[in-house]
Amino acid sequence: MKYMMVIFIFALLVLISSVGAEIFRDDFNNGDLKGWTFIQGAEHGRIQDSALVLSSPNPKAGFGAEAVIAVDGIIANDYEVSVSVKISRLVEGILRGPHVGLRAHIPPRLEPFIKSFQGNKTLRTLLYGRSYKFILGHQDIGGGVTKRGFGATIQHVEVSKKGDRWNINSEGRSRAFRLFDFRLHKWYRVRVIAEGNRFQCFIDDTEMLNFFDGTYTAGRIYLSSGWGNRVHFDDFEVQYEALAVQPRKKLTTTWGEIKAAVH
Repeated sequence: MKYMMVIFIFALLVLISSVGAEIFRDDFNNGDLKGWTFIQGAEHGRIQDSALVLSSPNPKAGFGAEAVIAVDGIIANDYEVSVSVKISRLVEGILRGPHVGLRAHIPPRLEPFIKSFQGNKTLRTLLYGRSYKFILGHQDIGGGVTKRGFGATIQHVEVSKKGDRWNINSEGRSRAFRLFDFRLHKWYRVRVIAEGNRFQCFIDDTEMLNFFDGTYTAGRIYLSSGWGNRVHFDDFEVQYEALAVQPRKKLTTTWGEIKAAVH
């Protein structure tokens, strides 16, 4: 009886803690991208060998050099994101490797302008123009020397109008960086935790970055690559507290899972 009471209490605590919690997983084994939307570069993204592959043939095509795919419907403050990443081709450049983007958004006043140009694939990315990006790539460490590592940047886009002319200014600012001599053709597990103004980043359970920043508080999540690179993503998972979300399955706990957890 005492054992069953422990199980019951544990189950109750798990169910209470999961109220409002959401989870989305995709191992890409089903061959489709249900739950995702290409923001740009759909012609350079596909599922191959049960993994999402993003690439771009032209590293000098500006905004058009990037393939960007977003998780449908999720707008949240806090995330825990995990994804396996393998780079099969990496072009030399400052933090131009695979990206995990969090809290991506654009000010509501700018949405009508951007949406009026939905036929323009480049301008569609502006809906995600303000975000945190977590990147495997190269960084300038001084003296014109670049080293491989894991970095975080803050992306900022501003749209203004002068007369009949619209001006679009986009910039990225490095927030944190740590040297990491990652290898091509090798899988790494990347995990990013965003909680309030604290960000923790891990590769294969080793902490890489731990910093505070309160620039952006909420937004969408996306993956991207391009600039001549070829990147494989697999076993994606995001846990979050939903602010606004399309209908999804709730995170549930079965008795089998509860019993396995207490043994």
